[in-house]
Amino acid sequence: MLRVVSRNSQENTRYEDMEQLKTDLKRSGHDLEQLEDLEPAVYRRFVAPEEDSLGSNIPSESLVFPVNHMREIPQLKKLLRETEHIVQPVLGDTRIKVATRKGTSIGNRVMRNSAIGRAPEGSQPQESQKCTGTGCKCCKHMGMSGDVFHINKSELTVPNRYSCKTENCIYMAQCKLCNGLRSEGLCLEDTYFGQTSQKFHKRINGHRACFNAEDFKKSALSLHAMENHPDCFDMNIYKMAVLKKVNPRDLNREEFRYIEKYQTNSYGLNRCKVER
Repeated sequence: MLRVVSRNSQENTRYEDMEQLKTDLKRSGHDLEQLEDLEPAVYRRFVAPEEDSLGSNIPSESLVFPVNHMREIPQLKKLLRETEHIVQPVLGDTRIKVATRKGTSIGNRVMRNSAIGRAPEGSQPQESQKCTGTGCKCCKHMGMSGDVFHINKSELTVPNRYSCKTENCIYMAQCKLCNGLRSEGLCLEDTYFGQTSQKFHKRINGHRACFNAEDFKKSALSLHAMENHPDCFDMNIYKMAVLKKVNPRDLNREEFRYIEKYQTNSYGLNRCKVER
């Protein structure tokens, strides 16, 4: 600040450069109020007494006018200094200061206007639970976020933050053929809840391996398909979804909670007796 004042012999350029310096220092983390308090002492050191409208006595109080940044700020400050003797009897021993507000940056405008392109509050764009991995056989079975499964007079909505690569999760599979025959108020055995500590697609590969004449009794999904849809004995009759990611030690409890809530142990594929 001393250097700015000493290198400017013209009052207009002196105050303009000082404002720019304070702006730069504030952007670097300095406190603007402290800079404003230092400014009178800097001027008193280099400016002639008759040119320093603040005088040798620093007022005990300050009256701050916040204004938006503009090119005419030096002229405004000069006007305030020139009229200080007029307002002094009204304000008393008070210093008038002008503080420049921080203008709206381009980044702030972009972020604020980006709300125009957002989905309405409370709505979420549908996302698939497919991992879209090359050669993943599980993706074609996965549902979309927001899909609603009807299970024994209850509804279950698919969340959007999981995929067939999720591990330590609770999942469900529903027979599309049986669900397509659902009548209003009729409970059909079409839904299965399961758990896995490995990645979901690997667990489904275990179910898929049971779709043969020798091992179909080792999976509830293949057992249901053989007993009810022998002409469509294939994993493609199922639609699946990952429901929740949980702590590994809570897998049994969470699976039981879903089974009890949707009664698939009484009217569902969880009542199937599979071979171990």
